[in-house]
Amino acid sequence: MKSNLHITLVGGQKEPVYQGIVYDNPDYVIFITSDQTKGDAELIASATSVPFELKTLPAVNIIEVEKYLDSLKTIIDNYKNITINITSGTKIWNIWFFDYFKNIEKAKIIYIDQNNNVWDLKAKQYSDHEFITDILQYLYRFGSKVKNFKKIEDFDARDIEAVKEIEEIRKFDFGEFNALTQSISKNSNLIEYSTKQGSFIKYDSKEKSFYLKLVKKNGTFKESQLNSPNIRYLLLNYGWFEFKVAQILSKWKLAKEIILNCEFQTKEGAPKNEVDIIVNTGKKLLFVECKTQVFSTTDIDKFASVIRNFGGLGSKGIFITEAKLNKNALEKCNDNKLLSFSLNESNYIQNPEKMLYIKLEHEWLKINPK
Repeated sequence: MKSNLHITLVGGQKEPVYQGIVYDNPDYVIFITSDQTKGDAELIASATSVPFELKTLPAVNIIEVEKYLDSLKTIIDNYKNITINITSGTKIWNIWFFDYFKNIEKAKIIYIDQNNNVWDLKAKQYSDHEFITDILQYLYRFGSKVKNFKKIEDFDARDIEAVKEIEEIRKFDFGEFNALTQSISKNSNLIEYSTKQGSFIKYDSKEKSFYLKLVKKNGTFKESQLNSPNIRYLLLNYGWFEFKVAQILSKWKLAKEIILNCEFQTKEGAPKNEVDIIVNTGKKLLFVECKTQVFSTTDIDKFASVIRNFGGLGSKGIFITEAKLNKNALEKCNDNKLLSFSLNESNYIQNPEKMLYIKLEHEWLKINPK
């Protein structure tokens, strides 16, 4: 007699299907799919390397579901233990598979919630697990491919010092700083640029350094020579702020892995969407959008869409800004079930970093609405 058979329903939620297989460590898997989820099952199967078969059933045809369940008796008799994962799949499947297996003694029925708690529905108890060991592998199981990204380990002390220098010179004249850096970022072939006011920027590709001179309207000026391994990323397109936030999050006790500047791609290979930071806590992912300030609330809608498309139901999202969010932006975050946090609120009772950790931990185990 064979040891362990795993039967899993495959619906809109793909990750708990994979998690159930990892948890159960079976000898053989039967994926119950619809025509729409057959491809998802094949993708999950390729990530587990466990022998399997696919059974396609209609989503709501009770008679066909009952026929298949009756046909399982011969297969069930060949296994010592059986586990049925009803987390995914259609409601009809959930009900009929539970009802069929609830009185079979050797059958274990499991449900995995968004916090990676594996519930034994017959025993009415659960155990918690950490299933996410690698962000890229997790995303791949969703059919999401990251084309480009940076690991926080790719940055060093020189980058940290460069961020401090960037923040310092930026404060001297925000308008001139933005005019210089945005002109270079919009044209990758441009190595120098000057404003009507006399401010100037020049990039030395050999030395990986930028020379900046900011000139105020009254003629006073400030100069800086910026040099670090990731200086182009840090200086242009607000990379300095993303890295600053990533550094803060790297000290969060739940953070196990952090990647930045994550560029997702289409099946054709073209860039699709970009996420500033993704944090892996072992149980779920935190998607982070970093803005010095929010100019358009459509950015919030777009970010929420990216999380839904790439992160799965259990992932969390947070908008982190330098400036305080206005009322409209806060409402838009709430509408999209996103957390929000400003590093420069005036009423924090502790430093901003600790307040951010407190906010995240308060929300972390809350179940996202479907």
